[in-house]
Order: sequence, then structure tokens, then C-alpha cells
Amino acid sequence: MCDLRQDGDLETDHMADFSLRNIRLDSFRGSGLAQQVSAERLARAGFYFTGQADRVRCFSCQATVENWCRGDTPVERHKEVSPSCRFLSCIHRPNFNPGFDTSLTNGSAYNEEAEDMEFRLRTGEVVDQSIFPMLPHMRSEEARLRTLSDWPSDAPVTPQDLAQAGLYYLGEADRVQCFCCGGMLGGWEEGDTAWEEHSKHYSNCFFILGHDVGNIPLAGGAVVEEEGGSRQHANPQVQMGNYEERLASFAAVQHPVDPERLARAGFYSTGATDRVLCFSCGGGLKGWQPEEDPWEEHAKHYPGCSFLLTEKGQEFVNNIQLQDPRRNRAASSHQNGFSGHGKEVLRSDMAQKAIEMGLEPSVVEKTILEKISTTSSGYSTLEALVEDCLHNTQLSDAASSQGQDEDPLENLRRLQREKQCKICMDRDICIVFIPCGHLVTCKQCSEMLIKCPICCGAIEQKLKTYIA
Repeated sequence: MCDLRQDGDLETDHMADFSLRNIRLDSFRGSGLAQQVSAERLARAGFYFTGQADRVRCFSCQATVENWCRGDTPVERHKEVSPSCRFLSCIHRPNFNPGFDTSLTNGSAYNEEAEDMEFRLRTGEVVDQSIFPMLPHMRSEEARLRTLSDWPSDAPVTPQDLAQAGLYYLGEADRVQCFCCGGMLGGWEEGDTAWEEHSKHYSNCFFILGHDVGNIPLAGGAVVEEEGGSRQHANPQVQMGNYEERLASFAAVQHPVDPERLARAGFYSTGATDRVLCFSCGGGLKGWQPEEDPWEEHAKHYPGCSFLLTEKGQEFVNNIQLQDPRRNRAASSHQNGFSGHGKEVLRSDMAQKAIEMGLEPSVVEKTILEKISTTSSGYSTLEALVEDCLHNTQLSDAASSQGQDEDPLENLRRLQREKQCKICMDRDICIVFIPCGHLVTCKQCSEMLIKCPICCGAIEQKLKTYIA
């Protein structure tokens, strides 16, 4: 049942609207079932109490579940009886953010606690107010280095490399932990570098992203290694906040990129080959190519840098990240622990959100690549990406329809039915609902809706689409 509050003709039974979670939750008041299984989790799984024994029913697929036992997981039992429930597929996606439980990997068991937190974050019930760094007593690189005094001498990574990458020793085997995100690493192998492994496994760590999380580098400056992939930090005694001072640092260096451009982007030379550091976030880069743009490289590798955001703005950083997602950097020219110029745009956050809304990954990828090829920049908003994806989908469907050996008249009728508004069955569909992504109504019918008639999800925004 969907909430069509302004349409008395469509909703006249005056029954409770169980598409609303609070209404479902209220149905469990006074029931003995709530003492065995959390009423809140039952309601989040789409269930409301029928009043009979311990039987509950899904408001969306109408499937019923009973004979509950203490410790049962409502979402799992819902999936068992109705794996194709639209509500489950839209609200309880299987690929939720595993950041709340680092043991979650592909094929791992369902984790209700992690899903619970993800649900609350996604629906706005709670806000991520985690305080970074999580382990402030280790924000000093010197303190981290002291913990590594007993680091195994045969380990393939050095204590200096680990400390610079924000990691300190836990004192057992070869396990280390990040002072900022709390992520743990171990099982080091030949060829591993501290910064690269940190970036690969905890790519959203604020320290990795260049945010100011209170890191205190060694007073003597960074330990520079000819080979390997560690981040390098500025000597705190060197004041490089001034453009002229940064530019002067390149005086005795032959750099493949114009020093003026590098200095304007916040970088100064370390004096070692083509290595540069940002005076603000401490992020380092090397292995430059003449055609590379310093601002773009800064945004690719250190999107949280406060100087970068102040000078170029969040939209610029978002566009660069979309063109070159952080998680896809295996072919980077900057060999200091960061990989780079990946072409798999589907790993960007914006592309993932579009896919979660039900859009075909192949369509999303094609749409983003077409945008980049024609404008040299990606999408700055999710709405623009969704609209172009829907347009490309309609063009593709029309092209495939023409290639089928169907009766022309029947084909025409089918296409007309597909274009019809699913409420009035008269006008053409033209409104897509955000965030669920369903395209089902005409403009007039959409005005009275606050919930999607397909999945009953709350409508946050309505976008008008145009069929060329």
C-alpha cells in the first residue's frame, strides 16, 4: 500500500499504511513477539504484526512468516520466503558498505549489526560522527616509530615506511594499525609497500585522503627512499605556505612539469629527482609526466587536502575523482604508493549510487565515458548522470525493438504500453523518482505522490526526462 494522501479515490479503505516503518513498528506494541525478536528490526525488514500468534506479514510482497525463535534475523527469514520481494531488493541491498565490519567480504555471512548501522546512516536516522583520528595517542610519527623498535628484521617493509603511512606496531607477529581509521594490516609479503597496502584496504581513511587529522611528522623531515612506495612529509621547520618559497625550491631541480604550475598547486620540491610534497596535506608525488596537470594529480591522490578544496572547490575534486576513481590506480605513473589513471569508472561513488538505483552497469559506464570523451570532464551531480542513463536506456530499447521479428502493429502497441503512465494509463511517463530511480508516472500524476508506487520508497526528488 502506498501513501497517496491527496487521492481519496485511490485509497478509501482507511487501513493503516504499513509502507511507513513507524506504522509497522506500532503494530508490535503489546505483542509477545517483540520480547523474542526486536520489533524495530522486524519493522525494518518490512514486517507488521497480523495479530495472530507470532505471524507477521510483509507490506510489500504480502508474504507471512511465523514460528519465530530468539536470535532469528528478520531480513534473512524474509529472504527465505520471498527472495524476490521488491522492498528487500530496494532497501536491504546485499552490497552494503562493509566499512563497519572489516571482516565482511564477498561471500561472507549476513551481518545484521553492520546492516543495521548502514540502514540508519542511509535513511538519515543517525549521522556518522566518528572522531578522527581514532587513536590520537599515535598521531605522532615519532611515537609510531617507537612502537616499531621490535619490528621483525626479516619483514619486507621498514619501520620508517610503516610509521610514515600512519601505521604503528601492535606487538604481535607483523600486525600494524592505522592511528586515524583504526584499520589493521598484517601478513606482509615481498613487494608490499606500507602506503599502497593502507590505501588499497582502507581507501576511505581520512589520513589516506589527505585530510588534516593531526598527524605530526618527524621533526627531522621525511625519510626518503629511492625505491618503494611511502608517503613523504614536509619538515615542519620549513614554511612552504608561500607561493614564492615553493617556487624557489625548484631552483636547482630539472622537473618535467613547469615549476610554476606545481608551486601554484601547493607543491614544493624535496630536492630528490622529481619528488614533490604538498605544504598543506603533506602528500607526496613522483614519476611525473610532462603532460600531467598538478591540480588534477593533487585532486586524484589527496582529495581531502584543505588547500586544494579552498583553491579549486569540491566540484572540481568530484569531477577528477569520477574520471579517475581512487580505487582503480594500478597503472599510475606516480610510484609512491598510489596507483592512478584507471579507466573503470564504475568504481566511483556516483556510478555506484546510480547502479544501486537499478540502472544497468553497462549503461552507466557507457554514459560516463561518453560524457568524459565529449566534455573532458565527468558528471558533477547524480541527477544529471541518471537522466542521461535513462535516455541512453530508452534509445537502446528502441533500437533492440526494431531488430526483432515482431508484428509491426503489436510492436507499436507494446511500445505505447511501455510509455504509458502506470497510474492514469493515459499520458506518457516522464518523471524519474530519486533515490529509487523508478520511471513510472507522468508529470500530473507524480505531483500527488510522496512515495514511489513501485517500491513504496520515499521520494526525495522528481526529475523530468525527455525522450528524443
